[in-house]
Amino acid sequence: MINISQSVDLADAPAPVRELVQQREEARAKKDFAVSDKLRQTIKEAGYLVNDKDDGLEILKIGDTDKKPVKSFLLLFGSGENAPGSVDIYRQTFLQLGKRNLKIALISTPAGFQPNVKTVYGEIKDFLITSLPDFNLDIHVIEANNRDLTNDPAIVEKIMGTDVIFMGPGSPTYAVKHLLGTKLLTAIIGLMKNGSTLILASAATIACSKFALPVYEIYKVGEDLHWVDGLNLYKEIWSECTVIPHFNNREGGKDLDTSYCFVGQGRAEKMLAMLPEAENILGIDEHTALIIDLKTGEQSVRGKGGIHKVK
Repeated sequence: MINISQSVDLADAPAPVRELVQQREEARAKKDFAVSDKLRQTIKEAGYLVNDKDDGLEILKIGDTDKKPVKSFLLLFGSGENAPGSVDIYRQTFLQLGKRNLKIALISTPAGFQPNVKTVYGEIKDFLITSLPDFNLDIHVIEANNRDLTNDPAIVEKIMGTDVIFMGPGSPTYAVKHLLGTKLLTAIIGLMKNGSTLILASAATIACSKFALPVYEIYKVGEDLHWVDGLNLYKEIWSECTVIPHFNNREGGKDLDTSYCFVGQGRAEKMLAMLPEAENILGIDEHTALIIDLKTGEQSVRGKGGIHKVK
């Protein structure tokens, strides 16, 4: 953890702090340095530092939790959201927010059905804290694992004032089922429109699309090729589109095509033909991030791969 401080005018400090500073100045004038030192500590406990300089006092406010980010982003990972190569992507994005004390909510809904959901999102929390020691990260895993919880006002309250929202691994269709039309989704959209940053990875990038690719149902269960209506969150904050992460996946080796997020190019092309001609479909390679500045619309790509305009 690092100490963040910013210079402020004494007049802008709270009245109790101004009074303590005045008392300390009086103690120093009397050369009562023991009392002066105690008052300095009390001022520090109130969230401020006092520096004695030749040209007068310098008042520093500790922390910047009350600052609003100066920028907001939509950051989409094709995969690798907790891989070493993603650290610089997080750091460069967070630096542009203009503050070092960041409140982050990791929303576990996409993996809510998994017995190890706490471990999955706990590992992401540990990864961010360990990888970004140059920020003060206040990270909370929001265990909104089913529809009852995503409609619970107490859960929604936990994300209020959040600078960064993260959703990632799990099942796209499970995420849609338990987030669509809920109070939590409404709150996420509201935070985004008020300057928060949204980071999505893997399953969550699919779930937030206009059309959600039912990966497990096709790849694992063997259901007929089909699409599921997604959350269409991108339309609310950026541009209506459908995202296919893990676009260049090669886990199947030579004998099994697992590109296009495991369904393979052959099946994917048949699925794409099911969609209206004008649909905007984006493929994101693994260990690759698409970063959108939500104020300027500027886009950048970071990581090992690229972004593909599929349709």
